[in-house]
Amino acid sequence: MGWTHSWERVPELPKEGFIQAARDCLRIMAGINIPLGDEQGEGLPVFSDDEIAFNGAGDNCCEPFVFRRTDAPHQGRKRAFSFCKTERLPYDLCVQVALIVLKHHLGGEIIVVSDGQDDDWAKAREECQQILGYGQDFQLE
Repeated sequence: MGWTHSWERVPELPKEGFIQAARDCLRIMAGINIPLGDEQGEGLPVFSDDEIAFNGAGDNCCEPFVFRRTDAPHQGRKRAFSFCKTERLPYDLCVQVALIVLKHHLGGEIIVVSDGQDDDWAKAREECQQILGYGQDFQLE
């Protein structure tokens, strides 16, 4: 059994909005202090102008969260689709926070859904609001 967050988005996201989101992700991840690794749960997470990629660190990893500025449409559709299964490990909060940040900076370019309900995102909204000054109004679609 897994706990999954998924998103649908346009294939090419605005560069400036993505860069701002990556910078805010880096800032908030430092503030919430949950150990993160690269996609394999080792090394360092990536918060660059073209990619946000991380996993939980060490034994606290599951599937990586990988969100690139450009992504191919999903199976003949006009939009790209992806997901991240976290099994509610500690880095789940980081995935939620990253999706709130991306939604804030990219608006209608991204649609966020989750196995959870809006109440399950309360801590992530609170962290975004306290550290970044936005996020309290985020709602799943």
